[in-house]
Amino acid sequence: MPVKITDFVEKKIRGVKKKDLVRSANLKKLFNLINQHLYGKLKYTDTDTRTRSKQIINLLLCKLVDEIDKKPDEEVEFCIKEGEFKTELFERINSFFEINVRQKYNEIFDDNDQIKLTNDLVYLFVKELQHISLLQSSKDILSDAFEVFVSKILKDEGGQFFTPPNIVKFMVSYLDPNIEAKIIDPACGHGGFLLEAKEYLWSKIDSEENKVKIISNLYGIDKDLFLSKICKLYLEILSGGKSNIFCEDSLDILSYRSEVKSLVKNDSFDYIFTNPPFGVKIPINSREVLKNYELGHVWKNVNDNHWEMQKYLVKRQPPQILFIERCVQLLKENGKMGIVLPEGIFGNSTNRYIWEYLEQNGKILAIISLDQNTFQPYTCNKASILFFQKLKNIPKDYQIDFMIVDNVGHDKDGKVLFKLNKDGSKKLDFNGEPIINDDLIDLSIKLQKAEEFNYEKEQKIFKINFSQTKNNIFIPSYYTGVEKTLKQLENNQNFSTLRIKDLVDKKIIYTNKNGYLPRGAEIGSSVYGLGDIPFIRTSEMSNWEINLDSHKKTSEEVYEQYKDKQNIEVGDILLVKDGGPNLIGKTAYITELDTKIIIQSHIFQIKTLPNNEMIDSYLLLYLLNLDIVQKQIQAITFVQGTIATIGNRIMEVVLPIPSDIYKRKEISRKLKEIIDTKTEIRKKINHLSLESLEE
Repeated sequence: MPVKITDFVEKKIRGVKKKDLVRSANLKKLFNLINQHLYGKLKYTDTDTRTRSKQIINLLLCKLVDEIDKKPDEEVEFCIKEGEFKTELFERINSFFEINVRQKYNEIFDDNDQIKLTNDLVYLFVKELQHISLLQSSKDILSDAFEVFVSKILKDEGGQFFTPPNIVKFMVSYLDPNIEAKIIDPACGHGGFLLEAKEYLWSKIDSEENKVKIISNLYGIDKDLFLSKICKLYLEILSGGKSNIFCEDSLDILSYRSEVKSLVKNDSFDYIFTNPPFGVKIPINSREVLKNYELGHVWKNVNDNHWEMQKYLVKRQPPQILFIERCVQLLKENGKMGIVLPEGIFGNSTNRYIWEYLEQNGKILAIISLDQNTFQPYTCNKASILFFQKLKNIPKDYQIDFMIVDNVGHDKDGKVLFKLNKDGSKKLDFNGEPIINDDLIDLSIKLQKAEEFNYEKEQKIFKINFSQTKNNIFIPSYYTGVEKTLKQLENNQNFSTLRIKDLVDKKIIYTNKNGYLPRGAEIGSSVYGLGDIPFIRTSEMSNWEINLDSHKKTSEEVYEQYKDKQNIEVGDILLVKDGGPNLIGKTAYITELDTKIIIQSHIFQIKTLPNNEMIDSYLLLYLLNLDIVQKQIQAITFVQGTIATIGNRIMEVVLPIPSDIYKRKEISRKLKEIIDTKTEIRKKINHLSLESLEE
């Protein structure tokens, strides 16, 4: 049952003074409550969602301006006065917007901007907020409001997600900008990073003159006209100064208006804080844009992970990749940036040229791997933060801060999470308030005290020398889950360690002509249900076995199309490469019962070549399922959206192979017994099923 707002009809109040406004313990919750009722009233109207959202934000700006402009003993305008009808309230609020918001900030608003919601909706909004102090309730009011009222629109239209305030606060504090700094966010949205930078720098000074100067050093660009207007207005309302916010496509440099070209120049900013829109569904494919970026060109791996830029352009590029270079272009020498990026960039083999570019232009300061729930409940994209410094004279070696953030203060539904005592009760601070379970609190201080990476310790925060990083992989869990494992095995004479790639090179494991492990195919839903041939998906694999009762069966004719190409034989091992994060690395063994199948493209087919004494298929199955190997697989599995993938990084997985040949044979013998027993049980079950049919 939905939460119920108080009924519309209530006793009118005489007025509300500013000093009587109270703090809301959870402003976002209140906004959600209002939004439920707004949606109920608006869902049958003709007004589109974006227009309604703008109107709601305009109302909120009235409330904010009213609160800022009033003295403590003065009555606020944003309230329902005694004897006032809804039509009168609407006219008064609309007049307030015209005089105190639109005219006061006339260079931001259009002449026809006004409050266009119905009398009832304005009444509802004012009634629920009239006793609340926005300024006391939230440090970033619009962040809370936008998440509730606007976030879905921006997600659908351009892959934009509002950065949680704790992420923003941490990023600004980590880079610690100075009061003279010139700061820009080239994907500024409503201005969350710029607002936090303003607050951070204002806390360092007392002079009002210097405070105004700080505002003039804040720059923002956003391609969304509504957001760029709101960002400028928001900063100026809260600061009293004039900021430099522009509506442009940050990546399309040549299209900037002359004013913006004169103010937003390359090599001119001290700090950049940004969370650019990202996603493969919003690619940049304009040659006129791509040609302005090195990362808009094809890069070729010319010598064991050394990449060189080629002369020709890529066909398309996700915007986040070009934003990396745009930020580097804008930075001064010694300038620093903090940028939120999808985690795949930090370790995907196909993205390693990005790090070649970064390493040619400066040094990596830190990598912060964020929890999967960071941007929930709005998106499940897993992200990390890159901190980078632009340099001409790049040191040969330097230390990089790494951090794995497991707790961000909320769960996947956005519910606040608190630290708990062993009895399940909430831990309290010195003031008796529950402590939010947020690893980002004081993280900047913790990183300053970080120790060097030590494979003998459990570490979430550590430092690694740049020279110690492997293959341009900048995922912290790779080092705690993979490098740590390998270090522990190095001195163990009972094992020899070989990568899967080494087994390929030694002709122990088969690969296709491109040097990759073979994978399945997608047959298309149009051929489902045409016959009895199982189409094996990741969900049909469990406990080393294949479930042949697949719901997606196809015809003999379709099977013949894939039979020779997949060449599924007894002894093949199937391994999940793509899918849900908990599925990656699951295996199944092909027995005599399983050869007449088609396998899905999300599955690797690992085939051991005959007549080798080191590893047979039974031993390989055993090794792939060792905890030490599965942890490696988890460490190099990257999540993009709802899909996780290990990709060709599987080649880097190291197997601890027993040095003693008799030990290897004994393991193979035991695994063969297990597989044979399971196969016989399946045969008996099938036989029973046939008998029951004959009866």
